[in-house]
Amino acid sequence: MKPDTGSRLVPPSVYYFRRELEARETLTAAGIAVGAGLAAFYLARMMLQRTPIAREKSIPQLDERGAIVRRTRQKRPGTSAPR
Repeated sequence: MKPDTGSRLVPPSVYYFRRELEARETLTAAGIAVGAGLAAFYLARMMLQRTPIAREKSIPQLDERGAIVRRTRQKRPGTSAPR
């Protein structure tokens, strides 16, 4: 058995360092980030504005306080519970 030297760190075989980006590279990265943000905003906005698939049969009415009056749905023929 070898004696323990206490060091378990192995030096990397290849060393990479960060370089400064040129103005053109920085503007390209910023443009991509802005484009991705606008696309995400557009998709979120479209999802929030979409029309529901199931439409109500009647337009909800307002009472004297301005609150929406909800009516129970009618039973469908051949079913025991309203849908």
